[in-house]
Amino acid sequence: MQMTSVPRLAPGCRLHPTAEILLIPEGTLNLSGPSRDILDRVDGHRAVSGIVDDLLLHFEGASREEIGEDVLSLLNRMQQRGVVRA
Repeated sequence: MQMTSVPRLAPGCRLHPTAEILLIPEGTLNLSGPSRDILDRVDGHRAVSGIVDDLLLHFEGASREEIGEDVLSLLNRMQQRGVVRA
């Protein structure tokens, strides 16, 4: 996954409407920290850099580099699990 990648949730995966949970075909993944904020912006239309830009507006005091690293780290882990595709 790169800053220019356009991630999307894999078929059958979706965020729970009220809980910090990602529903996947095999069950659920509990989300912590900014994971939900990141995955909530994964829409198949926005590049990773756009997700980072949007998160910068919501997390005052965080640098673009910090947020970029967090976003790429989470998306890469989710991609390895087959939950996110680019």
